Amino acid sequence: MRFAGKVMRRRLGLAWRRLFRHPQWNVGVLRRPVATLLRPDADWDADVDWIPLDGKAGFLADPFGVERDGGLYVFCERFDYGDSRGRICVLDLRQGLATETAEALPLPVHASYPYVLDLEDGLHCIPETAGAGEVALYRAADVHGPWEKVAALLERFPGVDPTVFRHGERWWLMCTRKGPQEDVELLVWHAPELTGPWTPHERNPVKTDVRGARPAGPPFVHAGELYRPAQDCSETYGGRIALQRLTRLTPTEFSEETVAVLAASPSGPFPIGPHTLTPVGDVVLVDARRTVFVWAAFHAFLVIWMGAIAKAILRRR
Repeated sequence: MRFAGKVMRRRLGLAWRRLFRHPQWNVGVLRRPVATLLRPDADWDADVDWIPLDGKAGFLADPFGVERDGGLYVFCERFDYGDSRGRICVLDLRQGLATETAEALPLPVHASYPYVLDLEDGLHCIPETAGAGEVALYRAADVHGPWEKVAALLERFPGVDPTVFRHGERWWLMCTRKGPQEDVELLVWHAPELTGPWTPHERNPVKTDVRGARPAGPPFVHAGELYRPAQDCSETYGGRIALQRLTRLTPTEFSEETVAVLAASPSGPFPIGPHTLTPVGDVVLVDARRTVFVWAAFHAFLVIWMGAIAKAILRRR
């Protein structure tokens, strides 16, 4: 009976949060080098300049950036509570913190985590499109597009937070798989070229750990060492970022160690998070979240919840 009571309280608590406390992420700029975050006791979110949010219609998350035209452009997910769908947008930060977003990469499915590479032949973006069942590569000559699909890097695979980078003589792709283990199991592929062919790592999944498997932004090099931001979802989704030092990365080997864990300050404007970290030059793009009441999200979940109850009643008749 005690166990049943605990289960019931947990379910009621989850229902209350889904109905009345909705996640609202935001994107910010930390104006200092990423190396300052490698200390175990690094204090970071007090120095973040947060993008002004336009009410409660949605939120911004998953920031990635490129330096163009003497300034910084930020690609991120813009989520709309009304239709519960994410879209890839771009913010122009050349004149300071942006207040308006423009859709950058129109896609027919929910899209997030717009991983951007600035290469010689133009900008490349590998967004998360797990709903389409693939990891796809898009290219544009300019920040404002138009974008064209170049290739499906992984076909018939619902990759979550695909992270692509060059290390050594190979390209590497790291992500998790949409489903029960999406916060737990890290999968790796390697290829001679960005467009492939992509070969699975011999030890996939190379890591099984809710504290530091799921990618949280692009890897970076400091003092000759390769570091990988990862999500620590041990307490909640997107609760913290674990900065991992990659000690072995070959087609047959993988090992890394945690050097720092970044949590949000409980007294800050976005006290829950972060879950994405992107170095761009001498600044770092981050996101973090808070919970707020949003009528559109309340209504959408209430409709889903009541529909599920109605179906359960009909099945019992």
